[in-house]
Amino acid sequence: MAARRRVDTGGGLLCLGALFLAAQCPAGRSQEEQAAGIAPAETFADASALAAWSFSNGREWPGARGCLEWRAGAGRAGDGAAALVYDFEGGGHYVAAIVRLPAHPEVRAVRLWVNKPAPNLTIFRARDADGEVFQKNLRYHYPGWQQLEISIGGWEASWGGDGAFRGPAKEFHILVENDGGNRVGSVLIDDVQWVYGEADAAAGAPGRTTYVESDFADGRWRYDGPAGGSFADGTWHYRFTPAQGRVHLVRERGILGRPLGMLLTVESDGSGHELVAGIGSHFQNFERSLGVLERRGEMRFAVPLGDMTGWRHFGGEDDGLVRYPLRLTGLGLVKRGQADEGRVRMLRLEFDTEFDPQTEAVWVIPRPPVADGAGAPGGGAGVRFPVELRSLADGPLAGEVRWSIHGADRRLREGVQAVELPAGGVPVAMEIAGEWDETGVLEGRFRFCAAALESRPASATIARVPAVEPDVVLNPDSRIGAGLYLYRFRGHPEARQWMERMCALAARAGVKWTREEFHWNWIEPRRGEFDFAFFDQLVETAQAHGISVYALCCYWTGWTKPYSEEGIADYCRYVEALVRRYGDRIKHWEVWNEPNVFFWSGPKELYPQLLKRAYETIKRVDPQAQVLGCSTAGIDTGFIKLVIDGGGPFDALTVHPYRGALDPPGFVQELRKTKELAGGRDVWITEMGWPSHAGGLSEREQAGYVARTYISALASGAVRSVAWYDFREDGDDPFYNEHHFGLVRSDLTPKMGYRTLATVGQLLGEAEFERELALPVGPPGSDDPPLIGFRFRRGTQRIAAAWSPRRARLVALKVKGENVRVLNAVGGPTGVAHPGGAWVALFEPDMPVYIVADGAMEVAGQEFPVAVRLSKAAVHPGEVVTYGLELDEFSRCAVHELPARWAAAPADGRGAYGVSVPADAAPGRYELIFRVEALWAEREFLLPVEVEVVPLLLRG
Repeated sequence: MAARRRVDTGGGLLCLGALFLAAQCPAGRSQEEQAAGIAPAETFADASALAAWSFSNGREWPGARGCLEWRAGAGRAGDGAAALVYDFEGGGHYVAAIVRLPAHPEVRAVRLWVNKPAPNLTIFRARDADGEVFQKNLRYHYPGWQQLEISIGGWEASWGGDGAFRGPAKEFHILVENDGGNRVGSVLIDDVQWVYGEADAAAGAPGRTTYVESDFADGRWRYDGPAGGSFADGTWHYRFTPAQGRVHLVRERGILGRPLGMLLTVESDGSGHELVAGIGSHFQNFERSLGVLERRGEMRFAVPLGDMTGWRHFGGEDDGLVRYPLRLTGLGLVKRGQADEGRVRMLRLEFDTEFDPQTEAVWVIPRPPVADGAGAPGGGAGVRFPVELRSLADGPLAGEVRWSIHGADRRLREGVQAVELPAGGVPVAMEIAGEWDETGVLEGRFRFCAAALESRPASATIARVPAVEPDVVLNPDSRIGAGLYLYRFRGHPEARQWMERMCALAARAGVKWTREEFHWNWIEPRRGEFDFAFFDQLVETAQAHGISVYALCCYWTGWTKPYSEEGIADYCRYVEALVRRYGDRIKHWEVWNEPNVFFWSGPKELYPQLLKRAYETIKRVDPQAQVLGCSTAGIDTGFIKLVIDGGGPFDALTVHPYRGALDPPGFVQELRKTKELAGGRDVWITEMGWPSHAGGLSEREQAGYVARTYISALASGAVRSVAWYDFREDGDDPFYNEHHFGLVRSDLTPKMGYRTLATVGQLLGEAEFERELALPVGPPGSDDPPLIGFRFRRGTQRIAAAWSPRRARLVALKVKGENVRVLNAVGGPTGVAHPGGAWVALFEPDMPVYIVADGAMEVAGQEFPVAVRLSKAAVHPGEVVTYGLELDEFSRCAVHELPARWAAAPADGRGAYGVSVPADAAPGRYELIFRVEALWAEREFLLPVEVEVVPLLLRG
């Protein structure tokens, strides 16, 4: 056994000093390293190297165990390494290795080598000179030693201060998260170096260009202002009134890359009015004056972006951090001159931006698919998949677009289309057509390839509405909910029609609950004056479609005193009015939204008092009503304990357990422990979701998350209701994640996630959890993870839901039962019967397959004897990854498609092949597609095998 020295045994934080070895001190650097601005590596050659490090088990999220220990022989050179050991079986969120940084010279970045066998999320933190903590994430997986360079900047979150980083950094933290990987394991750390200067900056130098975002002729700008004003063909006819001295042109659109500046060119009318611009970030908004229309003729207005210095901030978290991507939210004109109306010709809007030359030089932006025929999906046989391409390269770029059309579980069409992209970000449009298949789901996938450049993959989905009669009878016992948020149609001229369409769609997906915000300032705009008209319509519409409402009572109104005794008393009178009005139809009342974060900016200790007073008020009016409390962002056990200890009563605990990835077994245990924390009371998930924006998850991946979220929550036995956030997308900006949590688009066209929810609703809406399924499917001795599975009972039926974590597999399922059906994630038949008596089905990564049988059912599985064995799932550019094919006598298998410029050749004489990765391959995920011919059934399966290309030096 390797020699070990522990820094901590997992009970909390134990600092063993802040001494630094001579190798870490600036005085011990060689002349070459001093010139490069990089300290020599700390090699962890012996146990004394850990003297500068300490360990934390993230005690603010109790349950994690672990230690930081020295391991002899585990280092890159065969010497020692630091091992960050983690154990999340008992819960918790993270463990951390912490090292103090030298104050002089100031550390600008940290280089280190990491060996991380599992794909757990890695997080890096720094504590600045004022003690404030800053954080950024880095999700990657490479099976071996990987060099990282983490800059002391570009932070994604902060706490404990004002959000402004003040150097020098005092500490550097390496965290392993309980998020999407193994719950037990260790991460090795070696060869840690401080980067003091701008060393090796050229290796990671971003590209920079100025591109034209709009010439104002694309019809996507909307005038917002008093009647008599307009915008058409680039001409802005503005009109001010005594009551409104400000007008807008509205358009939400993500800005490519990391923008540094904005340039607006107009033909001015010399009116003296002021131009302003709005920029959005995640839950943030910024505004700035561009200048004044002080003379007639062409005028150019240039302002910096970057860290948004000089921009006025409002809304969201004012922590000083800019969260990319930024997006333009609109342009405004403020009356400063004398004229009440006039005209401005809008000529051009440009952005100066930085970008990654390998992965962001070309942007492939899918547009919403369009179903041909009479309107909505289902009206015609065809679907068009439009896509927009933009290049930020210096000159024209010739290449090809590789595209394919997929159904729910098979590829239908594929092809290659040559395309030339002009410089300057000029958009190029293309469109691919597909036809509906029997699954009722279509997906278009696109990737641009040119010489040594490949874009990130992009895709879009569209789904037909299930041909079932909706159940319009209220069923409060159902656990299937969704955030319909019908309240957002308030003020819309066709609000009732939109709410009817939304509820009809939701009902066909089996949704029986909706969470609705009963905004205090809308309902009681002035003290004692109530306006219930819109919410009367909302409740009536939902219930007419068999959907029960639970009401979120929020937020402060303008005429009260927030976070005061007077404010709490006013809030309770508003809640009382709600319960008296709707108590015969609404029986569940949620007190506030996410009071553990910025939605509640007062003292946290005051929330239990508000909850207690509201609880008493609701129960006095309707003793049968249920009060939902806490409503935490995440499962914030600390805040929940604060509420319980502070005497805040509730009948059910509500949580919003957002996370970067889903570990179903761990999630199930976390929910069970949350119910224990709540004293056995029911847990409601009133928000949870994953977005499908450009650069994030694909809509197919999102659909898998939809199904696994509901299945896992129901399998916990702890959750009374689950609500996806949210049902309808909040906007159309392809890059903004908040716009793309939805299961249907803003025009109500269904995405694939709508159909996976409908399948869950149909199969499991009234089912009871029975037990977990143990389905190891790898060959004997394999370390392949088993299928994750759960079995439910619905009446006399048994329903099993199972999926393959992280990779696609062909699985032979042996099922005992009557009238067995094997269904894909959208409820269509899948799999084929094998001569050996099993069902053979393709399990996509993390996408459920359902097995349904009458009466008793037993399920066993094994990996079908047609498999592709890769030597590694992640590679560096220039490496060779080998694969072997395993076949049975009834099948054939061969490579169907490789990424552009990748090549396969026999590696030996025993069926192994080597795939060469180009030395200049861009980082990202790539698919190798293998065609499996099931000769006995005249059926083909396309088996995707994913490989991730990781740069030799990964910067974060």
